[in-house]
Amino acid sequence: MSVFSETILSSRAVKKALEMRDGFFRYCELSAASLEGGEFDGVFVRCRFQDMEWYWGHFNAAVLIDCTFENCTFRGTLFSGCRIVHCVFKNCRFLKDNLNALCEATETSVYGCRFENCEGFNELFESNV
Repeated sequence: MSVFSETILSSRAVKKALEMRDGFFRYCELSAASLEGGEFDGVFVRCRFQDMEWYWGHFNAAVLIDCTFENCTFRGTLFSGCRIVHCVFKNCRFLKDNLNALCEATETSVYGCRFENCEGFNELFESNV
């Protein structure tokens, strides 16, 4: 399913949108959500993620191109087999979950991304850049 130029607000609406299998999102804004769990495997082009809390989320082979993440917190989040291209991360945090497990980025590639005032980004993606 394709979603174009939508503004998706609230935890319930964002979770429902992201749970679409093989979803394609272009020019969308997703914000003001606190999510626990869930697998996200879509394609996101020029989307904006703002004020998001991700806990134990799993980006599984997701493709993120020219996206902006601002004021997002990822706790124990997995990025498995993802392609993250020309994205901007501002004031984002990649933290341990309550079991002291770090975020992971297995077989994930990061190309041409920029990060500003982020915590844990370098440690997470240093071998993938």
